[in-house]
Amino acid sequence: MSVVPFQKYYPDLAKAEYRTASLRGWRTRQGERLPDGDYGFLEAYCDDPDCDCRRVILNVFSIAQRRIIATVSFGFDPEGEMPGPFLDPINPQSEYAGAALDLTKWVLQDPQYVARLERHYQLVKEACPKKPRSEEKWWKRKRKRKWRS
Repeated sequence: MSVVPFQKYYPDLAKAEYRTASLRGWRTRQGERLPDGDYGFLEAYCDDPDCDCRRVILNVFSIAQRRIIATVSFGFDPEGEMPGPFLDPINPQSEYAGAALDLTKWVLQDPQYVARLERHYQLVKEACPKKPRSEEKWWKRKRKRKWRS
């Protein structure tokens, strides 16, 4: 499974529907703080046409710092396997990751935004190239031998 940015397939739509949050004095319930500034949510989706993971990876981008401060995984099925949102353990996280996760949870309370993410997931699945399927499994194929003269 590979994950690709939404803008790879739909650059104009990604630009038009890019989600941001502007923070001034924002703190989490645990007292963690994100620096004042603007934060963007960069979407990435699995581009395997045979996978139905129904999830989005949200890279929380600090515009002032010009870097990703957290990578959050979110599954669309609340009863599914690992629904999230949670900090993606595969990707590096910054010192602000915990606070960025709380910000992401707050942003995901908007049902219209979640519906938009699901629509983007479907668009990526429709746009990703279909892989040619062989009738025979690769491990059952006979190896071609190179004959030397």
